[in-house]
Amino acid sequence: MPLTLHSFATVDEAAKALATGGRYLGGGTYAVRAANEGDLSFDRLIRTSDPAMKAIEISDRAVRLGASVTMAAVARTQELAWLAPAAK
Repeated sequence: MPLTLHSFATVDEAAKALATGGRYLGGGTYAVRAANEGDLSFDRLIRTSDPAMKAIEISDRAVRLGASVTMAAVARTQELAWLAPAAK
């Protein structure tokens, strides 16, 4: 079964597409592995290029990582040096 990849500029557009079926493709770890292992429950991969998904927000009380933030980005962020060993 062929997979098709659909890209959207915003999270809202991607969410609307997901409502009609498919799997969200962030890093691909789970969705691509499932397809490679024969999971036929989906035929569309949906992703977004929305910059908010790669945002790292740090305040006095919390750290918020967008769903597409990579471990490499975490390791490079000076304020998250305490998390760098786990990210590496």
